[in-house]
Amino acid sequence: MKQRTILIAMMVGLMALSALLADGRTRTYYYQPSNSFAGLYPAPGMRMAGRYKAIEDNLLIEENATMATAITLDTMYIASRSYNFVMRIANLNNKQGKSYSIKNPMTGSKTTLTSTSWGLVFNYDEQGNYYAVVLECDNSAPYDDITDKRTMKVMLVEHTPEQSRVVAQTTLDRGISLEDGMNTLSVAVDEHGVNVAIGRIDMLEVVLDASSLRRPAGVVAVGYLVGPGARVAIESAALTIDNDNQVAELQTEWTREALDEYFAQSADPVEGYWQYLDRDMDDEWLRLGGRYTIATVQAGNGYDIIYIDGAKVKKSLWQPGMLKGHIFKTIFTGNYDLFWIDATMEPIDDEAYATVENGVILTLNFPTYKSQVRLSKILKIDD
Repeated sequence: MKQRTILIAMMVGLMALSALLADGRTRTYYYQPSNSFAGLYPAPGMRMAGRYKAIEDNLLIEENATMATAITLDTMYIASRSYNFVMRIANLNNKQGKSYSIKNPMTGSKTTLTSTSWGLVFNYDEQGNYYAVVLECDNSAPYDDITDKRTMKVMLVEHTPEQSRVVAQTTLDRGISLEDGMNTLSVAVDEHGVNVAIGRIDMLEVVLDASSLRRPAGVVAVGYLVGPGARVAIESAALTIDNDNQVAELQTEWTREALDEYFAQSADPVEGYWQYLDRDMDDEWLRLGGRYTIATVQAGNGYDIIYIDGAKVKKSLWQPGMLKGHIFKTIFTGNYDLFWIDATMEPIDDEAYATVENGVILTLNFPTYKSQVRLSKILKIDD
């Protein structure tokens, strides 16, 4: 995934490796006008070829005049298998009897659509696989006032880079706005599958459910989609993460014994054990969650960071072998993009990066928070 900015509703720019956020089984992040829609809108006034995004009249607006579906991802990575994502959302280009124009950027030709789609995205992974709840309204007989009936099709779609398929779908004709009004759309995801609910305000009805969904091993993201010709307006959104489940999700198969055996055979200078050395931190922005000992193990396009010891904040939750983050290879030798899971099990990757100097010093840099932590290579861990 692209670099992301982590912004939490109602906060004024402070974020910590320790417990700046309240303890609790679940944690909720709100996106609304008061915080400029935080995670859903990282930059003000964005114009792209055929697309427009802005905050207008206390609504987040995204318009898509291209032939390709546009997806905007929430900036929060999710490690837990259990979470809820709820959004108050409308498609302003969804009026009966209206048509909307889109343009082919390759040929310049225009196409007119009378039905446009919009919805939510969830379980979006590093490879671009995701699920989506896609909404689309249509009329059964638009030129016959007597028999015509307007309905909304709700589709649960599985998307991979190779194909898309509809997993489940239903058709609604009441209890929701069938034109350009706001609907509340919700996905409740857990290890068993997903429930999809929709309604006008607080009267949500589960309309779809599916089990045995493909779930990637790593972190995922959620967001929304704007189909060709659609103009989506968002009033608010909330992402609620189950922290208890997240503890289990962060547990890897690595043990001290397995790591010792693996490192004994490894010739990769980046792999191995690293121990806290020192720090340069602004405690008003970021605080140390512990004097960590970690391990780095090659995984994918980089290295997983495995927690070994040293946690002070939430010490009882952190167990050896849990995932503490990941560093992604870049084109520059010894420089990596950093994804870090803080002491409260919240992700940090806002412009974060890591460097390895001479194979003996690992530096974790958090420039947005004016902080860095250095760790030194150690050959073994004293029992």
